[in-house]
Amino acid sequence: MKQHWHVKPLPPPEDSSDRPDGFVGLALLALIFISPMIYFGHQLGALEAWLLQAYGSIENWISPIRDWLLG
Repeated sequence: MKQHWHVKPLPPPEDSSDRPDGFVGLALLALIFISPMIYFGHQLGALEAWLLQAYGSIENWISPIRDWLLG
């Protein structure tokens, strides 16, 4: 009886030089971070402006205390 290739597949190669270790993990990580930026891209400007405004107001509150402490 003839044994077909799909019954006993070949083992994977020992060293795959075309794809370094961790490539799939890096690709998934990039997809996780980049896809929301693409999907919500038009709203990110408003979020960035809000974060900068919040940082500025916190800095304005803390700057007198910082100046008093560090003199």
